[in-house]
Amino acid sequence: MDGFLRRYATPLTFLGLFAAMAVVQVCVLSPEGERALVGWASTNLANLAVNPVGTMVVSAFVAESAQPVLLALAAVGLFPVARRFGNLRAVLLIAVAHVLGTLVSQGVALVRLEAGLLSASVRTIPDVGPSYVLSAALVAAVLYGPGRLPRLLALAGWCGLAPVLFEGIGTLEVAAVGHVVAMVSGGLVGGLLLWRERRGALAPEPG
Repeated sequence: MDGFLRRYATPLTFLGLFAAMAVVQVCVLSPEGERALVGWASTNLANLAVNPVGTMVVSAFVAESAQPVLLALAAVGLFPVARRFGNLRAVLLIAVAHVLGTLVSQGVALVRLEAGLLSASVRTIPDVGPSYVLSAALVAAVLYGPGRLPRLLALAGWCGLAPVLFEGIGTLEVAAVGHVVAMVSGGLVGGLLLWRERRGALAPEPG
């Protein structure tokens, strides 16, 4: 049991925190309290300007709905990634995807706002959830997962989620842009980790 906990510390920690937050949202907070939490944790332009680190971290564990589905999809993606790359590199992969997905999507929104293409309300839109993390993990699991079954499960999860991930990409909606950036980041970071791993394996031993 201890070996399992150590081997999969990253997915277990992420899923545990997300599940705990879901319980708080559903069982503890009032509707007004939940709206306040979502408003505080949202990685929108207003919050990123005053509390970028706090909102960036907390937003990944707060969802407005469908928490059981998101929990299952995150597990399908995160466990194979942790098994393939190890816990620390799995954290690196999902953190890069989450941060880049947030910054690029909100950056695009800011540019469009300054160009007069969006209203000022875009500064305070709700923007929470683990979707950047799980979309990056699913892509990395499909491309680099350890074995056929984990890859097929991740692919099935990604296919089921794809309509939501790409919804609004034609009009550059914040969530859709962030999902695309997160998925590309997951694939690229996973490829870089694999390249470094293989390069290290092929390096000659000293002396």
